Amino acid sequence: MKSIIFDTSTIISIATNNLLWITERLKNQFKGEFIIPKSVEAELVDNPLKTKKFKLAAIIIKDYIDEGVFKLYSSPAIRQTAQKILTLANTIFIKNNNTIKIISIGEAEALALAVHLKSDALAIDERTLRLLVEDSDKLHNILERKMHTKIIINKENLNEFKALAGNIKILRSTELLTITYDLGLLDKYISAKKVMHKHLRKPLLEGALWGLKLRGASISEQEINEILNARFGWSKR
Repeated sequence: MKSIIFDTSTIISIATNNLLWITERLKNQFKGEFIIPKSVEAELVDNPLKTKKFKLAAIIIKDYIDEGVFKLYSSPAIRQTAQKILTLANTIFIKNNNTIKIISIGEAEALALAVHLKSDALAIDERTLRLLVEDSDKLHNILERKMHTKIIINKENLNEFKALAGNIKILRSTELLTITYDLGLLDKYISAKKVMHKHLRKPLLEGALWGLKLRGASISEQEINEILNARFGWSKR
């Protein structure tokens, strides 16, 4: 079964930019399932429904779940694998003889689900887990700079984590947004009365990418410029 697993962070990044509608369009193009584990549903819907600030967003996201855009999946095997991933990930880096907690149960369960279903990708914006999967050396350096001290690596646990989950492809909200743009699905924002305002194509993509970045998506200004350069060429700003 073709599938992409979504973590809380990616859906929040998209939703807070009023772009949640693109998930249904992308799913239709993908011709597979968009799946979230129960713990992610709790972080997106159940817990926010108890608040005033995030209640509306939770209701909107719940509607997408109820309509089947995001499919819920849970099983004892997933939860067992998630606990193993959680334990491994949170005992890889050691500071002053104390392990450093770097991921949550929601992230661990999303990754476990991607492993279990052999999914095409895991959509996650949270930088720490993404780097643990893609570039653990870079994550190690970031932790040392952030904590201003030497961080020890438990190589046995790191190798076990990589053997379990190191081959999962990672997608960020910015990459999903760029795919959406390339498919022409954002053109509705720059067209009126069948007239396409082509001069707004670059500002449209640029604004969408910066909107995601400023609301927490992990993408650098250099990466944004590289995406724009690939489509429009460099220009002085």
